[in-house]
Formats: sequence, C-alpha cells, structure tokens
Amino acid sequence: MKFKHLFLSVIIFVSCVDNSDKITVCNTINPLEELVWLKEIKIGFEQSSFFSKKKIIQYTYQNKSVFLIDICNNCADNLTAVYNCTGNVICEFGGIAGVNTCPDFDKYATNEILLWEN
Repeated sequence: MKFKHLFLSVIIFVSCVDNSDKITVCNTINPLEELVWLKEIKIGFEQSSFFSKKKIIQYTYQNKSVFLIDICNNCADNLTAVYNCTGNVICEFGGIAGVNTCPDFDKYATNEILLWEN
C-alpha cells in the first residue's frame, strides 16, 4: 500500500513540473533541430559552407516567429528570404531585380536571434 502511495506521489510530482520557463518558437523548444524544413536548410548549408557566408536568423515579425535565411551574406545581388513556421516564404529581399516584398521588415522585425552561421 505504501508503495502505491509513493508511486502516485511521484507521478503527481512529475506531472506538475513547471515548464513555463522554456520559450517555444513554432511550438518547438529548438526550431533549428525540430522544424524539418529548417534543419534541412541548415544541413545543406553545413555541407556547402565553404562557398559563401550563410546565416539563419530568427525574428518576431507581425507577432509571429519567422526565419531569415541568408544564403550568401554580403554578396552582391543575393536574394534573402523570410520564412514562417511552416516553411513558406513570406517575403524576399535583394536579388538582381532589387526585390523587397516586406518593405517594413527592417523596421518591425524584433527579437533577433542568430540560430546558425558559418
């Protein structure tokens, strides 16, 4: 009987652990490892990192977590894309045509976190 009470006490204690200090992004603790599409981009960057400087940066934009993928940092005519949590492009900057589909990104993107860089 005592074992049963001890067992139930342990179960209750474990289920009441406070995880509120863990910040989640896109319903993950580590988006770079848990979001399949983002992990695939990172692996691709790691395999070709000697060609150019690359970055993956997380921001908050329009009250949502987004990821800026810079495939050639400081390269002329580089097209940089911003993705949402599901891996869809929400805006792009640069390129030879001077694309800028989120002209307010620099002004309103906050909480910059460098996730990966070579």
